[in-house]
Amino acid sequence: MNAAEANRRRNRARHWNGRVASAQTDRDRAGVWYDASRTVAAQAERDGRPEVWADLVQTLHDFFQRHAK
Repeated sequence: MNAAEANRRRNRARHWNGRVASAQTDRDRAGVWYDASRTVAAQAERDGRPEVWADLVQTLHDFFQRHAK
């Protein structure tokens, strides 16, 4: 990892950690992690790894299956 990549990683962590810290409820935190997950998947797609979307789909589907009544 070069210096620019390390800086981007620190900035990204600072951004998401700040959003999580600002979230008042689990519902708010869930929204932050949903946004973060979609951001990661979109970046992975731009980097040539579109299969990350399928992993997110499966994770969300599994959650739904466990909790839907």
